[in-house]
Amino acid sequence: MTAKKKARALSRQERALSWRRDQVLECAERIFSGKGFHQATMQEIAAEAEYATGTLYTLFESKDAIFAAVVRRRMAEIDAHLREAAKAGASARERIERFVRGFFGFFQAKKHLAQIYVNVTGGLLWNVKAELGEEVAKRHLAFLSFLEGIFRDGLRGGEVRSDLEPRVMAVSLVGILVAVVTDWITQAPDSSLESRSDVTLELTATLFHATAAPKAQPPVRRKTSTRRARSTTGGTKK
Repeated sequence: MTAKKKARALSRQERALSWRRDQVLECAERIFSGKGFHQATMQEIAAEAEYATGTLYTLFESKDAIFAAVVRRRMAEIDAHLREAAKAGASARERIERFVRGFFGFFQAKKHLAQIYVNVTGGLLWNVKAELGEEVAKRHLAFLSFLEGIFRDGLRGGEVRSDLEPRVMAVSLVGILVAVVTDWITQAPDSSLESRSDVTLELTATLFHATAAPKAQPPVRRKTSTRRARSTTGGTKK
């Protein structure tokens, strides 16, 4: 076999291997979304993909490796989707609004990914690194920095409240988004996630506008005219 034919054969083998790995990851996503990481087994993933368990181990060395590959692939997809959504906004506020709607729209369309997140982390942000790994934790921090940058742009442009720290705004927004998705998955999974965008955006609007109530003004006392005062005392004496 010539070098050219060998290269072609190797390329076909690589494509076939890549296809089989992707097939396993699709099946693993379904298992993880239904049972979570800890309850899922290699045997169940192999059965879902219609492979022998031994064959599965030739593609991935462990369940951890499968889960890491699932998360890496989807985190990159989420990251690209949200950055693209936010980029389309003309102002900082519009970029944040598009980010929020893009976030809910993505997970509405890919509900099983939200289920994986909630099943694995319990919906708690501080579990991200422990349960999803260092790489996902770094992407989470990158999300925060991205949002912080939008808020800082808004601060420079006079859109964002100057009495709030952009980093805290970003952390608060992510906390709200995760809490809403977690409540949706655990309490009302058959409802529309996207329908919750408006409430979230109402809360977000407070970051762009001062909410302090105006000070109460004392009542204005009217001066009593001399003529009226005289009439009430019976007029002047003749």
